[in-house]
Amino acid sequence: MLNSAPLLILILLADFAITLLHSYQEWRGAGAPLWRNFGAIVGLDVPDQWGFPLFSVGLTLALFAIGFVGIIGPLNASWTAAALGGLIGARLSDTLVSHVLLYGLGYRPNPGLSSTPLYVLEALFIALTFQPRLAADPLFAIAGLAAGALSFVLVLPGLSLARWLFPTLRRPAWVRWQAMPSWAAANSKPA
Repeated sequence: MLNSAPLLILILLADFAITLLHSYQEWRGAGAPLWRNFGAIVGLDVPDQWGFPLFSVGLTLALFAIGFVGIIGPLNASWTAAALGGLIGARLSDTLVSHVLLYGLGYRPNPGLSSTPLYVLEALFIALTFQPRLAADPLFAIAGLAAGALSFVLVLPGLSLARWLFPTLRRPAWVRWQAMPSWAAANSKPA
């Protein structure tokens, strides 16, 4: 079944569609763009010229590349297992850390939250459907899973570090269970 090129292309297209939907919601949804939302949480006014290329374009392209390598499998078994693990880790970590946890802590609105069930379903589908590829090199699969998960766990600490490095961009942090700060909400829709 996994050797059928049309089926793999269909799975890849579904992966790309889920990524695009989620990225669009984080860019244009309620409380968006996500870089302003995250910046508000740590008290950093993330400029659009940084946020859009990093959060909307860079992350989307990185997820496309990881999905392509994992699903199509153009590289050796180790890199394919790592990419699949990375995709699973990224989907689950993005859902839990960037969306569900922050929403539960009172940071609302949370752009992209509504598409996270698709992320969880895709992660489960990938884990079950591509289990032989993951099992071909379990150490690489686990390393990919950890890297995918850490990439989202480290976003807010990274923005906190940027807040320290760029004092001119410091703003009062978003207080949980209150409205997004006006300095972030005023610019919540990029041009």
